[in-house]
Amino acid sequence: MSAEPATGTSTVAEPALVRVGSWLVGPLLGAAVLFVVKLVSDWVAGLSWAPFQGVFVLVADIPEPWGLTASLAVGAVIGLGFAGLWSQERISAEVAQDRLVLARDRAERTFRRGEVGAVFVEGKELVLLDESGAELVRQRTGLDRRELAAALRRHGFPWHGGDPHRARYRRWEPDEPELGLRINALLAERARALRRRDRKEAARLRAELAERGVVVRDERKQQRWRWAELG
Repeated sequence: MSAEPATGTSTVAEPALVRVGSWLVGPLLGAAVLFVVKLVSDWVAGLSWAPFQGVFVLVADIPEPWGLTASLAVGAVIGLGFAGLWSQERISAEVAQDRLVLARDRAERTFRRGEVGAVFVEGKELVLLDESGAELVRQRTGLDRRELAAALRRHGFPWHGGDPHRARYRRWEPDEPELGLRINALLAERARALRRRDRKEAARLRAELAERGVVVRDERKQQRWRWAELG
């Protein structure tokens, strides 16, 4: 990305090839999966022990050439739907000297320079902390890390290579005496959501914990926590 003056703006987004390619790859993959299902449907329909056998029997009973055509069409539509969901998760970042704007789908969130204490990428998530160490946002991103870091540094944002408060986290154990009953209950509920791989519920509980002054990170399938205040 070419250098820009700090008084201008820098926009960081996923490469056009990735954005356009997902709309092509999704339907192709969907069609390929249903094509394979159609090919093996006769064989699977004859197995007494096969799961979802009713589906394979239904597919096998569709006369040709309509069966193959329908399978490809349905697979392409399913793949297109997944591509649409993927597009809604993409974010772009517009960085200026006084603000950072994160856009996802039709929603935008603006963070003023003075309220941002640290910015870093953890795994596949972009994290913004305020001056107290509390999380402002934690958002999955496919943005190029080096390009994002360069844009943020160019405009004076405090970019970090990792969580600057990592050493302050402690492994959560049930009934942690320092946390109290309600926070321990929320962490226990979130642990169950993580075991179910329910990302939406885990994110909701993370936000509720943040409202109570507790920042949570996941490390090797274990929750680690710290108080938001730096004092």
